[in-house]
Amino acid sequence: MLYISYRGIYEGNDFQDANTPKQIGKALSYGFACMVDAWRVDDKIYLGNDQPITEVSAKYLQGRKFYINARNTDMQDWLATQPSSLYPSWFFFPVTPFPPNPVESSNGKLITPGTVPVNNTSVIFLPEIDDASLLSTVKLKCFGVISNYLTFIRRYRFEGIWY
Repeated sequence: MLYISYRGIYEGNDFQDANTPKQIGKALSYGFACMVDAWRVDDKIYLGNDQPITEVSAKYLQGRKFYINARNTDMQDWLATQPSSLYPSWFFFPVTPFPPNPVESSNGKLITPGTVPVNNTSVIFLPEIDDASLLSTVKLKCFGVISNYLTFIRRYRFEGIWY
């Protein structure tokens, strides 16, 4: 299973640093991929939760380590023109409804909010919203999971649960 940190958060803390190169670097150093919110404004690329904040280079977002949530139309249009080998995993969640309906990423994986994968190519998105205990993640059979609690989920899955 691919473990993808939500905005670089993987232990349920450091939310103030979400979507920053500092926090993303930490997540990558622990071996997690990262889902980031990216914007394109005036031919520049930015990271930011609800608005473009931190400018990054196009090269920074390249590679399989990123699942890019293209937050504005300019970013979506730009990514659609780029080689898939450089930006293999990107998608767009509309602002409403929340949680959003499943969407297909550019690599064909289905980003599925909640705790139930649609199929074995699903990437579960924020299971902690529907299941605060994260028990539903123990026996997940899907491609990946995007979460703020990856160290917890990974430990659950590798070590099991004792009652």
